[in-house]
Amino acid sequence: MFQEIPKSVDIEYDPMPAKDTDSVLCFDGRSVLVRIDENKAVLPKYSELDKKAETVFMFKADGKRFFLCLEKTSAQGFDFEPLNTIRYVEADTEQYAIVTGYHYDCFHKENKFCGKCGAKLEHAAEKRCMVCSGCGGEVYPKIAPAVILGIIDEENDSILLTQYADREYKKFALVAGFIEMGESAEMTAKREAMEETGLEITDIEYFDTQPWGFAQNFLVGYFAKVKGSREIKMDTQELAKALWVKREDVPAQLGGISLTSEMMWAFKSSQR
Repeated sequence: MFQEIPKSVDIEYDPMPAKDTDSVLCFDGRSVLVRIDENKAVLPKYSELDKKAETVFMFKADGKRFFLCLEKTSAQGFDFEPLNTIRYVEADTEQYAIVTGYHYDCFHKENKFCGKCGAKLEHAAEKRCMVCSGCGGEVYPKIAPAVILGIIDEENDSILLTQYADREYKKFALVAGFIEMGESAEMTAKREAMEETGLEITDIEYFDTQPWGFAQNFLVGYFAKVKGSREIKMDTQELAKALWVKREDVPAQLGGISLTSEMMWAFKSSQR
């Protein structure tokens, strides 16, 4: 998974301004300023920007400092590429930085004014948060927890795969959904299984977690066994497809960047 790529990550906030050699992330909607060299994402250095734009520190990874650009700018030899393109480049520290950087960019674009008093929000000098210029309230990056669920039919050696309805991502996925107020992750797993597929589950087993900056999520992965009927009653508003797939037919391979792909590979390779 992409968060496992860097050998070291230091998220402690560094108030020192960007230097010419620091890497900069510039976003325009769901596009990022990048150069793709031999299927690797290359980020511009601060010195390569066409103007000395305002930046804010993000984190250090593998000894490099990464900054978010708060203004739209450009750099010679770099273009704005769709964020979805980054899913398919070679996995490295830059890929990790882009996915996490997009999460931070959303935080800045979505928090201009205080939700309590309406005054302007300003970035804190000493930590990664916004501070209200009126009431002094603090706002931190939003992280939305969600569950990824691999439902297994042991009798038929199959797993339930899905395809989302009306989404850019068209490959097979697993049952998934947001954790609601008052729910545990396990409660969410049971509810989403029933809502999306009409299936009852049992023996819920934790697998792994993943930050998912593409959608400001934190994902919790579980496997579970189907209980009772195997008949799928699909929620057609959420899903375009939901079907049982035999272990040997699961479209998965080793080394995916996502928790979903990791879980599909774990089942296909008989780790689950």
